[in-house]
Amino acid sequence: MATNVRLIDDPVLRKPCDPVDMWTAEVLLDIDKLLEEMHATMKAERGIGLAANQIGRSLRIFILRDGEGYKAYINPEITDKSELVDFEGEGCLSIPGTMATTKRYRKVTMKWIDREGTNKEEIFEDMGAFAVQHEIDHLDGKLYVDQFGPLKREMVVKKHKKFLKLRRA
Repeated sequence: MATNVRLIDDPVLRKPCDPVDMWTAEVLLDIDKLLEEMHATMKAERGIGLAANQIGRSLRIFILRDGEGYKAYINPEITDKSELVDFEGEGCLSIPGTMATTKRYRKVTMKWIDREGTNKEEIFEDMGAFAVQHEIDHLDGKLYVDQFGPLKREMVVKKHKKFLKLRRA
C-alpha cells in the first residue's frame, strides 16, 4: 500500500536515520513490510528511488527502481568517490515540482546489506552514483537543496510551494 511522501518541511527528513542493527525474524518481517510499502509509494509517485524517512520511518534503508521491481540497500555507506561534477536535473519526491543542477561525485563505491542480510559492495557510476548519493543524503537528514546558497534554495522552495498550490487547486 502506498503512503504519502513526507515533504521538505517535515522534521523526519532532517534527522539522521538509525541503522538497522538487529537481524531477528521479527525485524526482517518488519523490513519486508517496509520495503513493500516503499516500493508501492515509489511506484505511485513515479520515482526512481525512495528513502525510508520519506515515508516517516527513520531507518537507514533506501530502494532504487530495478526494472519493474526494486533493489533494497540497508545501512549503506559510501567508501570511495571520484571527481565532483555537475548533475543537471536533480529532483526529489519530497520537493515535487522542482529540479536543479547539483554537485555529485561521478563515481562512488558503496557497501550495504541486502534484504537477506548479506554484505554487498559495488561501484556506481553516473546516474547510479547520483541516485545513491541522493538517497544517502536523505538517510543523513539532508536534502539536495542544502547544497545551495540561501537565494537559490529560496528560489527552489518557492517553486515547490507554487507547484503544491497549483496541484491542490
